[in-house]
Amino acid sequence: MDEEPRRHLLVVAPQCASMRHLTRLGEAASALHAALVDPDTGDCAPGLPDGRSLIVDERLTSNWIRTLIGEAISHAEDRGASLVLALLGHGFVPGSTHTLYLMGADSVEDAPERAVNVGELLAAAANRPGIPGVLGIVDTCHAAGATPPGQDLTGGAGNGRSRLAVLMSASLTQQAVDLSFSRALTGLIRKGVPGAGPLLGADDVQRALRGSVVGQDVTVFQHDGDPFATGRLWVTRNAQDRGADPGGLLGRLAHEDLTEAFGALPAAVPAPHVPHDVPSALDALKALGCLPPSPARDRAREAVLFALTALRTVGFLRGWIGGELTTARLRQALRALLASEHRALSSPLPEFTDVAILDRLAFDHSVTRSNGKPSVAEFVVRLALASGKDLASSELHAWARSVDAQQELNDAVAKVLDDREDQQLRLAVGLDSSLTGGWPETVSAWLLRDGELLERQDFDCPTVDRAGAEAAVEEAAVWAEDHAEALGLRLRWLDIAVPSGVLLEWRPEEAGRGLRFGVQYDVVLHWSRRLAPDPLLRRIQGAVNERWEEIAACTGVPVDWLDASETSERPPLQGKLRDGMYRRAIGLTHHAGLDDQLMEILLSYTPVLLWPQGAEGFPVDRHHCLEPQWLTMPEGLGRAYQRRWRGEYAGHLADLRAVWDDRAWLRFCRLVRTTVPPVQNTIEETS
Repeated sequence: MDEEPRRHLLVVAPQCASMRHLTRLGEAASALHAALVDPDTGDCAPGLPDGRSLIVDERLTSNWIRTLIGEAISHAEDRGASLVLALLGHGFVPGSTHTLYLMGADSVEDAPERAVNVGELLAAAANRPGIPGVLGIVDTCHAAGATPPGQDLTGGAGNGRSRLAVLMSASLTQQAVDLSFSRALTGLIRKGVPGAGPLLGADDVQRALRGSVVGQDVTVFQHDGDPFATGRLWVTRNAQDRGADPGGLLGRLAHEDLTEAFGALPAAVPAPHVPHDVPSALDALKALGCLPPSPARDRAREAVLFALTALRTVGFLRGWIGGELTTARLRQALRALLASEHRALSSPLPEFTDVAILDRLAFDHSVTRSNGKPSVAEFVVRLALASGKDLASSELHAWARSVDAQQELNDAVAKVLDDREDQQLRLAVGLDSSLTGGWPETVSAWLLRDGELLERQDFDCPTVDRAGAEAAVEEAAVWAEDHAEALGLRLRWLDIAVPSGVLLEWRPEEAGRGLRFGVQYDVVLHWSRRLAPDPLLRRIQGAVNERWEEIAACTGVPVDWLDASETSERPPLQGKLRDGMYRRAIGLTHHAGLDDQLMEILLSYTPVLLWPQGAEGFPVDRHHCLEPQWLTMPEGLGRAYQRRWRGEYAGHLADLRAVWDDRAWLRFCRLVRTTVPPVQNTIEETS
């Protein structure tokens, strides 16, 4: 279930004092809510910040309902979650309009100002850029009036890039009786639908309920204007779906896609079996070729071809790379691929295995591509390079022919080799010459090629302040660009090592006269004290190196988050660090109270430190934004900054700052030591 995006739920069921009391309202709302929060079916999390997701109250006024829904919308956007909004109760459509109003305790019929415009709220939720999708479930009279006007979605705040599906209990002219739609929907969620695939969408539910809600035409509205979305909006997991084979060579996405595609084949013809390996996939292709042409047949054939790509690639890698196929290399190749494609995974991988990675690359590709072969080919090439394999190997090209990806392989080889050249040069700049830990008088610069020192030079700062340091870094960049041009290479990386006293006030990626450094380069922030450590810092550096290796080996987000109460008293914090606590990256949830002493204490023990750059801090409900992005760090952080500079949606990731002293930087610090006298450290030996 880790493959699915997070979903929030809010069920609102108000009584209306001016209308007939709905005796089964509480029962129907509670049962539907229970089915939607069940991890095996609806798999929804609470939709309100206080942990509530079911609101049944005879005192629910219209304003109260609007407030609750507004809170749920904001909470979903903050968490990057899809929103499932179920509204049960009385409703009316005033006059000759087509707009549904949900009635609260204070509502009266045909008085829109005292009721809740359902379509307006659904459109408002769908148009929020941080909400991947919205599912509305409406059980009222005239429920089809909940459909938002088209212009509210195509021309709203989301500029049409919104996703909304609405399940409605009745047509515009029909009454809804005794919450029969909600009760039937709950039963369907619990029982499932045979042969309908692992996930039931709104259209699946509509077909399954057709005729079972007497006197009511279950109606569906769907709008999908996001060209980059993967997967469809779904109502529930199918209780009758068998699930993937955990020991097989196909992952969960493959199983879901194949089951859904084969389940959509016409029932009147003998359907081929869902494939699970290469022979059964080839058999399925033959069987599909005997079926009459149809969109369903084409969809099933496409899913089988995707599966064959994944299956044959897993088999090839295990045979060709063999003993060199390690978790570290799989991670390295996937990370390089994502950086090259400037994207993150849609959700975290459940594990770093060849099956899980190929499953994601083959089936979870951008809608701008017809298939995942370009990503698969580039991943294979990057993994081959990491494993020391020959890219001209006949085995590699035989694999490409087996998955009909010869052109994709050739493109990937050219791209990876070009990218390898781009990765060769790095400019490292150190603001480490200050004896006070503040702005320096000179800036040290090193030009590295493949991790080895090419050139070194110091640059004077015109003034001992931020402007002076930025001018010196600018001069160092020009110096490095001249060398890059002479070598015929591109300078892509800018590593900037900053003292503790400057970390909290300077954003070097925003500097640069003609172009921000963060636009022209991948800027990575480091701690300058590692370039000239005092004896104590040098002694514990080995532990910092080990900590990086532990961070790099984690599959999730290896961050220990500390709040203000855990960092306000420095001696106890230092004692915990000395005792070996917080062995992963350290993240700070607060901005208030940060100072250079705290930064120095923490960075003495951890190679990766995250902190918020805004006064609002980085509360726990924002931490999830790192889940799909962690594998892209630290470049992913720079990409988020770039999106924010361009006025695009960047999410909460862009609210973070980071020191990222990875293996390559720690090695650089060992190899290149400055002659600056050591500065007294704030950590002290304790007995």
